[in-house]
Amino acid sequence: MQKFVIVLVLSSMVALAAPSAFEEYRARMLTGQVETIDAPPKIIDAAVETRPSGRVALLRADRSGHFRADARMNGRPVPVLVDTGATFVAIDEATARQLGIVPARTDYRHTVQTANGETRAALARIDRLQLGPIELRDVEALVTRDGTLPVTLLGMSFLSRLSKFEIADGRLTLSQ
Repeated sequence: MQKFVIVLVLSSMVALAAPSAFEEYRARMLTGQVETIDAPPKIIDAAVETRPSGRVALLRADRSGHFRADARMNGRPVPVLVDTGATFVAIDEATARQLGIVPARTDYRHTVQTANGETRAALARIDRLQLGPIELRDVEALVTRDGTLPVTLLGMSFLSRLSKFEIADGRLTLSQ
């Protein structure tokens, strides 16, 4: 009888903990919070076993299938949308000012096509860009006029400097 009571108590504790663990997982998934891998998982392809080296960040797709996360640029939090179709990291003027980047009027000499149409942009550099455990320095960026971008785009000027990025099973894996 004593073993039955112990099993019953342990089962009750697990049942109480499971909903809160599930709610935490669900909340992270909906906000696009970055997961990190401390010990990289084994990847088995046919008979070859390899391990990714370096730092790894995992992003889950949101309900619309996009990958969103909170990055840090020059030490400041910036929500981003991963966009493999964007040549550069793209930020608007307000975000640039928060990062300490203030292009001159004459720097807005590049014509770029955005989802909202054509606009002018200035080339700039972000001193430090972090996404989870991944950190890059001196990342090329475009600064667009305010109102032309609804969200900061994490484009190929960041992604192409990684050792690998891939999408599978609703996850984007970024490796440095």
